[in-house]
Amino acid sequence: MNQPLVSCIMPTANRQKYIPFALNHFLSQDYKNTELVIIDDGKNSIAPLLPDDLRIKYYYTEPLGSIGAKRNYACNMAEGEIIMHWDDDDWYANDWITRQVEYLSSSEADICGIEHIHFFSPVTDTLWVGTAMNRNNPSNPNQWLNGATLAYWKSFWITHPFKDLQSGEDDNFITKSGAKVFAHEYIDGFVAILHPRNTTVKYFENPRHKMPKQ
Repeated sequence: MNQPLVSCIMPTANRQKYIPFALNHFLSQDYKNTELVIIDDGKNSIAPLLPDDLRIKYYYTEPLGSIGAKRNYACNMAEGEIIMHWDDDDWYANDWITRQVEYLSSSEADICGIEHIHFFSPVTDTLWVGTAMNRNNPSNPNQWLNGATLAYWKSFWITHPFKDLQSGEDDNFITKSGAKVFAHEYIDGFVAILHPRNTTVKYFENPRHKMPKQ
C-alpha cells in the first residue's frame, strides 16, 4: 500500500517541559513515512531535547510573530503531501496518523479532523469526555474542527495559506477557504492536555490553575 509522506508540524516556544512527550507520541506512531517539522522561536532552543532521528526536522528562528505565521513557515518547510498539526502539549494515539490519512483520503476532503474532543487536566486529575456526532458532510464549508487535530493536503495549503492571526487562524483556514471538510469520529485518538501554560482557559477550568500573565 502506498503511504504518502506526512509532515507533522509543531510550532513551539518555551515549553521544554512538554517536548519529550510530544516527541514520544510522534516516534511511537505505527505510520512510518513521516517527518516532524518543529518551528521553535522560544527564548531557549529545545535542540538538546531532540533525539538523533532523521525524521525530525528542527528550525530555531527569531520570533516569527503570530501562530498563523508560524504555521505557514512550518508548512513551507514541510516536504509531505499531507500536513498534520502536532501540538507540543497534547496526546495522540499510536495510530493517529494512520487513521487521519485513511479519513482524509477516503473522504476526498481538503481538511479532516475531529469536532468533539477529550480534555484532561493533570493538575486536578480530571477528564472531560467529548461526544462524537454524526455530522460528517464533506460539502459543508462551515464545519468546525479542533485546530490541533487538522490534517490537510499541502496542495490545498499552497493556495489557501493561514492568515497572519494570533488566534482563530485555524477557524479562518477551515471556514473561509471554501474547503471540503470532513469531521471524523476517532475522538479517542486525541486528548487535549490542560496545564498552566495553555494559551486559553476553557470555560470549565479554574483560572487559578493557570500561570499569571507576565
